[in-house]
Amino acid sequence: MSERNAPARAVTAAGFAVFLLLGIVIASYGPSIPHITQHFHVTVSVAGLIVSANFLGEVIGLLALGLTHARWTLGRRLTAGTLIFGVGLLAAAAAPTWPLVLLAVFLLGIGAGGLVVVVNLFYATRYGGRSPAMLGLVNTSYGVGTFLGPALVAVTRGYASVFAVVGVGVLVCAVFLRRAVDEETTSESAPPLRNARTLGLVATFALMLLVYEGLEAGVGTWEATDLISLGWSASFAAAATSVYWGAFTIGRVLTAPLAVRWSPQRLLVPAFVISTLLLLGIRANAAPPLMFALVGLCAAPIFPVAVSWMTRVVPNATTLTTYAILGAVIGSALLPAALGGLIGLAGAVALPLGVAACAIASLGMVGVISLRLRS
Repeated sequence: MSERNAPARAVTAAGFAVFLLLGIVIASYGPSIPHITQHFHVTVSVAGLIVSANFLGEVIGLLALGLTHARWTLGRRLTAGTLIFGVGLLAAAAAPTWPLVLLAVFLLGIGAGGLVVVVNLFYATRYGGRSPAMLGLVNTSYGVGTFLGPALVAVTRGYASVFAVVGVGVLVCAVFLRRAVDEETTSESAPPLRNARTLGLVATFALMLLVYEGLEAGVGTWEATDLISLGWSASFAAAATSVYWGAFTIGRVLTAPLAVRWSPQRLLVPAFVISTLLLLGIRANAAPPLMFALVGLCAAPIFPVAVSWMTRVVPNATTLTTYAILGAVIGSALLPAALGGLIGLAGAVALPLGVAACAIASLGMVGVISLRLRS
């Protein structure tokens, strides 16, 4: 794709802004639970349903907007996802009762899930040779949002103000994303043949992204628990988790240019191998806070590189790419829970080994994909 055929700068900027705001919202749920319990007089377990409501909405939105490419252009799906997300945020901010909050979060989750797949597809397919770098950078903006979200909740003492401001910002972005309807190409070209080889590739990509979430979300969820078990204070453990996400975001910035020049295997194989070695170092109690931060740095390029790789080896596979990204969404919900079960059985010291197993399994799938492509 030539430079002049690339999307307008306003559309590109709006996509970055939407993913930044999406990161703020997703990272706000956990820190908001104490405020929810106090405001609505519910238990912690009931307040935690806000995460479940978002997850259910995300799955529906991902499938609904990811599988409608034959009926709606990419630009229309971008606009629809943004509008649903923005309206849901404003509704959640204004909801006077807890059931209405959950309903609004479910609605915004539908928009969020749609945006996850559509924005990733947009940046993976609309920028020609620069697409791998652009995909890495838009996911970096999401990472910046996850870093800002908890801080904003702490400053505003609750989710309502954050959701209201973010909701307005999202609706402003929708105005610019509407232009993507006219900027994008008019056809999706011939879809790939759904033979055993293609479906096998897609299934392997989906499984790799699912298991990979044990590395990204698993560390993000349980690092503090592991550090506390090693004798660190709760405040230090929370700060170390923020450093992990900060390193994760920096890693995506640093590796975005490399994604254009290097093959996917050249980035993915070292990322998984080094992450595994670092996790084994954590198990040996070798500077765990530093090692966790370095794991975040190594894991940073994996998701955007994997998605970009799939769009190259299975071109025009809009629907199939949706299923692969769905693997990551499901993994972000299931793998941290599975690692939590492992901690319950064997203690927090087992966390690094469980996460390392996820990294090794994902590395094996990189090998399987490479062998399938050679044949």
